[in-house]
Amino acid sequence: MAKRILGIQIGEYRVICVEAKISGGIVAEKIATAPLPELSVVNGVITKPMEVVEVLEAIITKMEIVTDNTILNIPANLAQIKCIPTEENYLNITHDELEWELAQHFNEPMEEFTTSAFVLPITTVLIAAKTVPMEVRASIAEKVGLTVLSVDPEPIAIFNLFSTIEGSKPKRDIVIINIQVPYSHIVIFARGEFWNGGIFFTPPELFNLSEGKKTWREFTDDLVSTIKIAMRTYTKFNPAFEPGTIAIVGRILKEGVSSTISSQFNADIVDIPSLLKKKTKFKHKKAKISAEESAVALGLVAHGQTLIR
Repeated sequence: MAKRILGIQIGEYRVICVEAKISGGIVAEKIATAPLPELSVVNGVITKPMEVVEVLEAIITKMEIVTDNTILNIPANLAQIKCIPTEENYLNITHDELEWELAQHFNEPMEEFTTSAFVLPITTVLIAAKTVPMEVRASIAEKVGLTVLSVDPEPIAIFNLFSTIEGSKPKRDIVIINIQVPYSHIVIFARGEFWNGGIFFTPPELFNLSEGKKTWREFTDDLVSTIKIAMRTYTKFNPAFEPGTIAIVGRILKEGVSSTISSQFNADIVDIPSLLKKKTKFKHKKAKISAEESAVALGLVAHGQTLIR
C-alpha cells in the first residue's frame, strides 16, 4: 500500500499544505492554501499560535486528508546551516561529537538549538535550528490531530525536492532561489551535493503585502549580487562546480527578472511548472497556487521517503 505524507509550510502570510503519495518519488494528490491573520507570524516566529491552529484545522478539514503523518517547515532565518568537507569518520559521528563540531562553527549557544547533520560524498551538512520555534510549530500540528515526523529548515526541504527530481545519478549543477517573504534563500544543488547559499531580505511590498519603497530593479540587483557571492564561495569549496541552470521557486517574480538573471549568469532558467507536472503530477490549476509556490511543501514531503518505509 502506498504511503502518504502531508507537507505543511507555515509562512509569514499563508499556510500551504500538500498531501502526496510517496513510492520512489512524489505524487501530489491534494493541495490547499489559506491566508494567515495579520501578524500571527512575525519573521518566522509564530506569535499567535491559536490563530494558526484555526487556519490549519480549516485547511486539513477541507482537504479531507487521509494521513496524519506530517512534516513541517521552519524558515531559513531560524536555522543555521554550515557545510564542511566530508571526512571518513563523519559517517559514524556521535551526537556529542556533532554538538562539539557545531559549536566550532556557530556563534550562538547550542542550548537554544536542535541539531542534526547529514553526510554527502564531499560535503557534511551541519544544521542547527531554533528549538522553541520548532516546538511551537509541532504543537500547532499536534493540536489538530497530526503526527509530526520532522520539522525541516526550508533550504533542506528544497534540496530534498531537487534530489528526488534529479534522481540517484544527478547530472546538473543547479542554483536554486527560494523566494519567500520576508526572507529568501539560495541553495546550490551540485550533482547531489548541498550548499547553503545564504539568506536575504525580500521586501513584502514587491508582492503587495505591505507598503514600502523598494523597487523590483533594486531587488533584482540585490539578488544578482547574492547569487554571485554564493556561486563564488561554492566554487572555492568545489572547483568542479559548473553552474548552467537556475531554478526560481517560492513565489513568481515580476516579468523580466528571470531573464535578467539568466543573462547575467548565462544560465538556463528551469521551467518549474513543467518540471513539477512531470515529476510530481502537480496540477497548478487544480491547486489554485503556482507550481513555484508549492516547492517547499513538496520538498517536505520528499523527506518522508526516508522516514516511512
